[in-house]
Amino acid sequence: MPSQNDTLLRLLTMLRHIPQHPQQITAKELTERLETDQFEVSKRTVERDLLSLSEIFSLISNESSRPYGWSWSKQATQQHADIEQLLNKAITVGKFDNFDYSDALREATREMLYQMPLTPDNHIHMKNEDGRFGKVSIYDLMEEKRIIHDKVTNAVYHFTDTEQLLEAGWVID
Repeated sequence: MPSQNDTLLRLLTMLRHIPQHPQQITAKELTERLETDQFEVSKRTVERDLLSLSEIFSLISNESSRPYGWSWSKQATQQHADIEQLLNKAITVGKFDNFDYSDALREATREMLYQMPLTPDNHIHMKNEDGRFGKVSIYDLMEEKRIIHDKVTNAVYHFTDTEQLLEAGWVID
């Protein structure tokens, strides 16, 4: 039976994975991301959680097609930032000591950085096990540079190679 801390961390992590409107994520995709983050949860539980969370937070679902797509409403920028801050604080103060990214996610990060996928903003979006979020420019990667720009503080982190980046706790978001 999961503890209340595990459930809270799972819900906060779920909220973190929900994109800002107009982007969307399905319950199935959320379930897969939670499994990657080492949470064992069914798609039905995720669906119930989304309905409950949408009563508290500014989450919206696109019910015009199946499967439903979920996102933060356009006006929810501050709520989304508050969730990030809350999750970062919870991890930082040690409430969730067992939080760690899986080897599979680390391997996916290694592979993605190697393949350099194209994204609309020419960045690969990253997350750190301590709760930070950053991005790596595809152009830097093409020049063999491993530079992460923190999305919140604008700090810049330089790494000599992908292994050093992974050891510092960074993975694909």
